[in-house]
Amino acid sequence: MERKGFFTPEQEKQLDEFIKLEGIYEAVDGPAIKLADNVVLDKLKDKLSEKNPELTATVLAIIDEVFANL
Repeated sequence: MERKGFFTPEQEKQLDEFIKLEGIYEAVDGPAIKLADNVVLDKLKDKLSEKNPELTATVLAIIDEVFANL
């Protein structure tokens, strides 16, 4: 499973489908989710991995479990 930030591409799509917005916001929420995850959250994940790699693995496992149950 390849992920740049905290989410895999499939999880980003699931999140986009889960979040329902009105009008133009619905058109841009998918790219916004991807951008936020791949840029902002990726930096956060890198810092977390530097300080506590075990915690990063735990967070990713929790995210995977949550999305598996959506």
